This record gives sequence, structure tokens and C-alpha cells, in this order.
Amino acid sequence: MVLRLLVPLLVSLYASSAAAQCLGDGVQLFPTPGSIIPTNSRFLLEGVGTARPQVAALVGKKLRLVSDSHVVEVAVRRGWESSLGRVTVILKPAGAMEEDKRYTLRVDESLPNVALLNGRGTMLPEWRTGTGPDKAAPRWLKRPAVSEGFLRRTAQGTARFVRLNLSLKESSPAYLVVKLEPRRPGPSVQQYVVPVSNNTAFIGHEACSGTFAMEDGRSYRARIQAFDAAGQMAPAVPPVDFEAPDEYSMQQ
Repeated sequence: MVLRLLVPLLVSLYASSAAAQCLGDGVQLFPTPGSIIPTNSRFLLEGVGTARPQVAALVGKKLRLVSDSHVVEVAVRRGWESSLGRVTVILKPAGAMEEDKRYTLRVDESLPNVALLNGRGTMLPEWRTGTGPDKAAPRWLKRPAVSEGFLRRTAQGTARFVRLNLSLKESSPAYLVVKLEPRRPGPSVQQYVVPVSNNTAFIGHEACSGTFAMEDGRSYRARIQAFDAAGQMAPAVPPVDFEAPDEYSMQQ
């Protein structure tokens, strides 16, 4: 029997700056540039705003990961698409990277002049490899649960998020693939990817773009899969039910 919980939301007037601000046009990468990754890591490349069609057009093409002594060819595979101005593709290296090396993804060769929206201020995304591959799939220490919601209206539009708290036993960076469906007939089913950071993930949208569209007060069911940087999946967990933040809940 699937456990189905309707999770009450603690709704805040102001979202965190990371969740509420508009990202602008450009690309983001997972794992976050600057982080330490296993030698068998794969990558996610997200196009936001005007970079969305450019990233979507990369499917079927090749990129390069380059260190001072090693080059790895990277295949671009279809991933997920959001109706809110974002698309994410999967970058799968043709072989393992070498240990304890700094690798740069040469996105400039296929996406010239594109802005890097996350990382540490470098012009090109780069990572350092650890001591070997990640061979163990992630395991749940705490199943995902909605802890609170955010709603903020500005001149740019509405930012609306719910926060998922969770915990995984995993040595490399992790992300979630979320299938979001309304609990009553209405909007179509959405599926997209969200990174896990400090045992937290956000579902929703900022004023300018986002991962998931949500309507005021509508009930949703989120079916969640967790993966590590090597593409290994955690065991299945029950779906999570919640209500999207709305003006009424803000006033409670």
C-alpha cells in the first residue's frame, strides 16, 4: 500500500534569495562547477531563458572534457524540458576520467559567449576528480518530505516554491527527477530534474522561469527518484502530496 500524506505547508512571505531571484539567461551545470566528482561522473547541462533552444539543439552532438593531459569525449543525450523556459540535457562521458585531475568542460566550443550561471566565477565550468569511481547507489536515510512553501509577488511576476527536506547516504553529488501531477483533473503532468543541496531540494518557479508550474492552492502529487552523479538510482519511495502556496495560506 502506498503511503499518501497531505503535507501542511508553513508558508513564508519571502523566499530565500536563491529561490526567488530571476536567474537570467545562460546555463547551469550539475554537479556544481568547482566541486569534487567521481571519475565516472556524468553531468547535467541546463539552458535557461535564451540559452534554452541552444542547449536543446546539442542533443546528439559531442562536447569535450579536458585536463592538462587527458581528453574525454562527452555525448549529449535528451533529458527533461520545463514549460517555464528551461531544458536540461544529460552529458555522458565516453570513458572514465583520470583521478585527481582538474577537468574543464569546453562548452564554449558549442555555445560561444553563453553565460555560466552557477559555479565559482570561472568563464568555463571545471571540476576536480577524486580518488576513483562511485560504485555504490545512493540509499535513503530520510525520505523526502515537504517542509515549507514560499510565495512572493513582485513586479516581475510570482515566485512560488516548496522545499523538500531529505537525506541520502551518498558520497557524490545527488539530484532528483520529479514527476509532478495534479491530484484532480487539470494541468498536465510535468517531469523535471532538481539538484539536492544540503539535504534540500526546491520544486517550483521564480518570476522569470522555473522547473515546475504550480497554481494557487492546487493539490499535487510528487513522484520522486534520486540519482547520484554516476547515474545510479536510490530505492523507490512513496509519493509526496502537498498543496501549492497561495495568498490565503500566506495569511494564516
